[in-house]
Amino acid sequence: MGICTSSEKFVQECRYTHAATEKLGVLLVNIGGPENLNDVQPFLCNLFADPDVIRLPKLFKFLQRPLAKLISIPLAPKTKQRYAAIGGGSPLRRITDEQADALRTALEAKNLHANVYVGMRYWYPFMEEAIQQQIKWDRITKLVLLPLFPQFSISTTGSSIRVLQRIFMDDAYLLRLPVSVIRFWYRRQGYIRSIADSIVTQLSKFEKPEEVLIFFSAHGVPVSYDENAGDPYKDQIEECIYLIMREHRVGPVQWLKSEYLVELGRKGVKSLLAVPIRELGRVPALDCTSSFITDLADAVVEALPSAKSLSILRETAKGSDCR
Repeated sequence: MGICTSSEKFVQECRYTHAATEKLGVLLVNIGGPENLNDVQPFLCNLFADPDVIRLPKLFKFLQRPLAKLISIPLAPKTKQRYAAIGGGSPLRRITDEQADALRTALEAKNLHANVYVGMRYWYPFMEEAIQQQIKWDRITKLVLLPLFPQFSISTTGSSIRVLQRIFMDDAYLLRLPVSVIRFWYRRQGYIRSIADSIVTQLSKFEKPEEVLIFFSAHGVPVSYDENAGDPYKDQIEECIYLIMREHRVGPVQWLKSEYLVELGRKGVKSLLAVPIRELGRVPALDCTSSFITDLADAVVEALPSAKSLSILRETAKGSDCR
């Protein structure tokens, strides 16, 4: 259903025309977050009940939910304090809704009309609700699953694919729905450039940018995911940092990974004193940065030709979720 006018970049030159009966859907997936302090404990329980977050041996799978509750109850008070410090709840739903609106607009600018949905893994609106109550209700005829996780991990994108499979397997309509999964997108030039540009902007605020030490932080996963399950997350994070710094090109700026602190612990360091520094900056999340959203729209356009029904998707997921 694409019309290519030249051999130049596919995303820029391809424009999709739609039959009256065709309806495209894009499902943005994120982890979700508690909207108020009362939501914190059940949110944590849902998180730890995910078998891709806490991986139990098959023999003990029946303990998944009880264990999740056991962990979440004592953890909730300190977690509530952290959310209270940022206003009493997570801003993730608001930000993801804004990204959905921005993505819809960016797709419209490419003459691609799509319904963009938001589905969360561990809090409202759940993925299940988005699929059963919105996507199915709207009779979408082609779906792009876009997890908002740049790098692939068993516990994020892999978990999202598993939920999608489970829902689709029990529904004849969904089982026939062509789906394309964007498994990771950290290598996309638009994403890399958007982060590099943001770094440059923040560096320009320092008195001596060339002397600034850049510290990258990222969510961690258990070592067993990498060593025993083949999770590519750690390698993809490191490659992503390399690509950002290569794009950055500001000369001899150093960068420091969080493993440095782990290494101190291995060397027996039990205490650490943080000395106040003269200047401290923080690179903000991309959120709805125009160049970033445009790149996500390009990713959606590029993913459309590969959309297949669940029978094919299942084979893709078996290789991608590293189980």
